[in-house]
Amino acid sequence: MIDSKSEWFNQTNVVFQQVLEQVAANLNEIHSVHYSTRYWNIFMGSWLQRFVHMVMFRIYEIENHREISIATQNFSPANTLIEFAELAKNPMFVERLHAEVLEQMKALTSPSNIEKHSNNEQSRLNAKQNKGRTYVSATYLPRLNEVLLQLRLGRLPQKMNISRVLTVEINTQIRELLRKTTGSMASGAEVTLALLPMYMPCVYVEGYEPLFETSKPWKSKRYPKAIFTANRHLYDDVFNFWTALAVESGSRLVVAQHGGNYGISEFPSFSENHEALVADRYITWGWKTEEPTYRGFALPLIGRRLHSSRSKDSLLVITDQLWKYPRSIFSDMSESSTYLDHLKSTINGLQPEIRHNALLRIHHAHQDAASSQIDWWKLHAPDIKQDLGDTNFETRLNESRLLLIAHNGTSIPEAIALNAPTIITWSDSYMKVRKSAEAVFDALEAAGVFHRTPESAASFINLIWNDVDGWWNSHATIEARKQFTDQYARTVPNPVQFLAKALQF
Repeated sequence: MIDSKSEWFNQTNVVFQQVLEQVAANLNEIHSVHYSTRYWNIFMGSWLQRFVHMVMFRIYEIENHREISIATQNFSPANTLIEFAELAKNPMFVERLHAEVLEQMKALTSPSNIEKHSNNEQSRLNAKQNKGRTYVSATYLPRLNEVLLQLRLGRLPQKMNISRVLTVEINTQIRELLRKTTGSMASGAEVTLALLPMYMPCVYVEGYEPLFETSKPWKSKRYPKAIFTANRHLYDDVFNFWTALAVESGSRLVVAQHGGNYGISEFPSFSENHEALVADRYITWGWKTEEPTYRGFALPLIGRRLHSSRSKDSLLVITDQLWKYPRSIFSDMSESSTYLDHLKSTINGLQPEIRHNALLRIHHAHQDAASSQIDWWKLHAPDIKQDLGDTNFETRLNESRLLLIAHNGTSIPEAIALNAPTIITWSDSYMKVRKSAEAVFDALEAAGVFHRTPESAASFINLIWNDVDGWWNSHATIEARKQFTDQYARTVPNPVQFLAKALQF
């Protein structure tokens, strides 16, 4: 049995790689093609990362004797990546998956009847054919900057059109081929492969051939020199299909970070894992490790106005999304974690005047895969006002004297970069930073921005409440903020020029 979270993370990565290579071979056989493993990773790896993480979490729960509700509903395979992402939020879907993982784990002790086969030879298309202009889409840039970037790259701006994926009939005979294995592999990989006929979206199996009849995202007949996106790969199967073909033909793929948490949390999310694996260049918001990471800037923050707190009275408390059944051991936060108690204890430690002016901004997806936080807070802190997201975030920033955030999300780099006085607090029990981020958070802690206990955070808020700006604009705090923004919310003088250069190979 695997003991530590780090060991589980390493094992999950091993399982993913084994499953990916086997699935690539199986799909090549099913579709009578000879594409590379990278082709299949670009096309369906975003889904496969999610699925492997979900299966490994179910194995983790089973091995730790954690019981969940008994599954009462069956589910057909989703048609697309985005449909699967929605299903993954459904507690009954996870309960069904849990039951089937348990069944497959038991089957591993029985003689295997899964067919073995040899890998197909993988070949790459001609990478020397002429390429068209670089294509950019869903970059997280403000619209004007994205238009200017396209013009600079010699491409006329065009509206993003997402082709509809045809709904197709399930072919159980073909799906059985997804279970084929070659040689020995980790038990988690065997379980995952055994489940693929029941869970792989149709677009990768029965719906694959019709994709060749869809329109390319770019208008040119030639594949682009490079393809650049921040998040289209997370929801658009047709985009992923044509991008995979383009890269197989020699195009370069550039992906940009699209939110917070990246580069900070102890374990990368399945999205960060996937993007770093498939990209030729991975543009971050400032942090850099090994290739393909490329030190960039926070794309969504271009042109946004800086906040000024001055005489505002409100303490804005930002809440996070919680999950009844998290999709991963390493990223999603469970509703059974200590997060809510940590945040409640912080609020309870505030002076009455500050508590009276506290406003809870409930996460926009608070009802996804979990019970509503609205009711939890009404029960445990009925005197605290709630904001259900009817007012945009930036308006709330400008109405607030101080922010309180107890989770690792996009709101942290966003708030600090926009000069909004911010207190961060969490405990190691539900959130740890990776080693490369420790020095930055040590500096934030020394300046009073980051706190490891609710008592410390509440005491510090009480101390600075009457002079928040004096603390926020002190030399020590400014230096700590700069360390943070240089790595996790960086800015550059000419973002369009910067990206145009970053897209050159």
